[in-house]
Amino acid sequence: MIDMQLLSDALVTVAVLIGVAVTLAVAIMAAARVSRPGQAPHGGIRRDLPLQPQPDADADDARELVLL
Repeated sequence: MIDMQLLSDALVTVAVLIGVAVTLAVAIMAAARVSRPGQAPHGGIRRDLPLQPQPDADADDARELVLL
């Protein structure tokens, strides 16, 4: 038979975990409401990289697979 003290400890543990999860969810929602988005930053941090030249499609056709 299940020990009553063990069962009550498990129920308290589950209740504490649910309480922590609810508290964390409320804190995240409150932080989202408090931090209002401002103006977007001018420019950016990522530079536009030059495009890499694409190889010609004919160059691949010229290769042959030779099995020995």
